[in-house]
Amino acid sequence: MKNKYLILILLTILIAVTSFIISGQMINSNIKKIKRIDKKIKKSQQKLNSAKILNEQLKEVSKVIENTMVTSKHIDVKEVNAFVKQLADMADSYKIPVYSIIPKSDYNKESAFVKQQYTMEINATYTQLGQFLSAIESLDKIVKITTLDVQPIKNATAVYSNSTKKGKNVTHYRVSLEFTTVKIVKEG
Repeated sequence: MKNKYLILILLTILIAVTSFIISGQMINSNIKKIKRIDKKIKKSQQKLNSAKILNEQLKEVSKVIENTMVTSKHIDVKEVNAFVKQLADMADSYKIPVYSIIPKSDYNKESAFVKQQYTMEINATYTQLGQFLSAIESLDKIVKITTLDVQPIKNATAVYSNSTKKGKNVTHYRVSLEFTTVKIVKEG
């Protein structure tokens, strides 16, 4: 009888050890599968995020292209006036005094492009000028800056009153900008 119980106990221990080993191997193989699938998911998520970013950038490029396509080789006066107002509003948002904004027509009937040239004179610090040029760069138009002339204005320094630059003099500059907006004439 003792032998039967001993065999039964050994058999039970053998079955328990075997089931632990088999389940351990199954768990390890499933963990490896999960890690592989997790890596694939991470790669796919990175690709999806990249695709979303590219999609947003392409939307911006698409907007610029749509805004630059025209059917006529002539520039609409309302559009020129709206752009002049937009430039003045941008300068005002950075507290930049504007001396003048002068649009000049400059288109070529032989070309596939319609160009509108502008001359603008402002009074700004280097910081304001950088912000203003960044704003021009981010417009939904093709803008080519052809001339940028910066000259200090004598006796035109301002004293900062905010806490970060308190008491520091900042030189103002008279800035002359010449730039051209470019539109593409649609064929047919």
